[in-house]
Formats: sequence, structure tokens, C-alpha cells
Amino acid sequence: MPVLRPVLILALAGALVTPSLALAQAADAPKAPPGEAAKGDAPVAGTVRQPPSARKKNRVFVKDIAGLWVASDWLAAVEAERAPHAAARKASPLVINIQQEGRAWPILRTDFSRAVLERVIEIEPTERADAWRLVAARDDRGAVSSAEATYIPFSGSRAASGRFEAITFTEPSFAKRRPRVFVRLEDGLEARVNRVVIAGRYRDEQGRAWSFSEAGELSGPDGNAAYEVSLAASGAGCEFFEVADDKAPGGKRRTGYAWKAGRLSLFATTGDKPARLRCESKPFAVLAPEAGAASS
Repeated sequence: MPVLRPVLILALAGALVTPSLALAQAADAPKAPPGEAAKGDAPVAGTVRQPPSARKKNRVFVKDIAGLWVASDWLAAVEAERAPHAAARKASPLVINIQQEGRAWPILRTDFSRAVLERVIEIEPTERADAWRLVAARDDRGAVSSAEATYIPFSGSRAASGRFEAITFTEPSFAKRRPRVFVRLEDGLEARVNRVVIAGRYRDEQGRAWSFSEAGELSGPDGNAAYEVSLAASGAGCEFFEVADDKAPGGKRRTGYAWKAGRLSLFATTGDKPARLRCESKPFAVLAPEAGAASS
């Protein structure tokens, strides 16, 4: 199964909008027709409802948890390793994105290899003051039975504004119902990963300037280009980033990288697909961070 491209998944403040996902998943989750009322508070058939008094006291709206959520253990591993592939061997990647689309609230969950796209039906309270249950389904139009619904328990503490900054989700598809803490990323996943993995200004052994911006812009001896750090590539032999190149296999030129003793080594690669990628044994450039320039 092909790996979903992270930068295609993430755009504009972290919104998940991949073309492959639109083809494979969005067709199964039709939008509400014009003029139809929002279904965010519609009851789910077969579910247990709390008394009105309990619901009012413990009410959470979808907007309170909207945003891009990333598994904190995976993000911490990426920051420590400065290598997303290696980080995934310590903690599996998992991203949850909830965003408004017209009157609907799509929720997308992905580990960068697979994705599940559904729509939030409602958020149910529980007996605990700090715990709720998100109810989602592929189609949010009309009544939804218990068998058709996906239930995602979550807990957390709200700020005075009602927003959550950290949530423990018990995600059923990728986390096997194991509770995991998620943190909200306001700046988007791409910028955060670039910042902790590779962003900075450097000089190579010939004194030539290189720079990798948090926004994904590479500047080097060969000119400027947009780059994308690979977050998941099962079978790849090394960490790598990609830049557009019409002459390269698949229209992407892949460059391996590794950190050693505070320096960033860049490697030529072989292999026509990410899963077959291998780095050459010797780097073609070794970059030293410029004095006073943050490399993370």
C-alpha cells in the first residue's frame, strides 16, 4: 500500500487535504446538501443518552476540539532523534485532524500509510467531568445506528476559553484503543517537523551556503527548491527529503540525510520508490550550522 505523502496531507495551518485521500475516502463521506441543517448535535440511534442536566453541565462542542492533533510520544521521538523514520520505531505516528467544512465537521485519522475519513455526529458526555465520547460516521445525513458509528473516547482539561490544548484519545483504528496523549499544533505538522529535524542555515566543507526553512524552502549551490521531509516510508534504508525534479523517478529527487556530531550529512540515494530507497555510504556534503544560526 502506498505511503500517503505528508505535505499533500497537510496544508494551510495543518488542514488535511490529500488528493489520494479525496479519491479513496472522501467519496464515501458525502457533504450535506445545501440548506440542510447541521448534524453536529443529531442523536445517534442506539446510543445511551445522558440526562439533559448532565449534558449541560459537561457540554463540549466540536469547535472546542477542532484542529490538528499529533500523538505527543511520536512528536517527542521526532524531536529527540531528528529522524522521523527512526522515531516511528519508538512510537507509531498518528495524526487526527478535525476541521469545519461548510456545516459538517470531517475528522481524519492517519498514520501516513492509511487514513480514515469520517464526520463528527456529536460529542457525548460521560459520568466523568473530564471525559467525553466523540461519535463519528462516514455519512452524517439522517439517523445513524450504533453499528454504523465509530466511538472515540477522549479526556482532557479545558482552558478558560473552553479550548483543549492536550487531549487523551482512545483511537480505535490505529492505536488499537490504547489511550494516547495528543497535542494541538497551531503551526501545522510540516513546519514543526522541519523546525526540529533540519531547518537552519549551514556551510558545507567548501564554504558554500545552504539553508532549509521551516516553511519547506531549500536554498543551496544548485538554487532554490521546495523540500519535503519524509515522515513514513516502510522499507526505506535511510532518512530522506524530496524536491521536485522532472528528470527523477516519479518526478521527485530524494536526498538522504543523517546527523552526526552536530553536523548534517547529505547522501545521494538509489531506488525508484521510497520503500526501495538506499543511501550511498559516503556523504556528498557535510553541513555545519552557521555560528549563531539555529539548526533546529
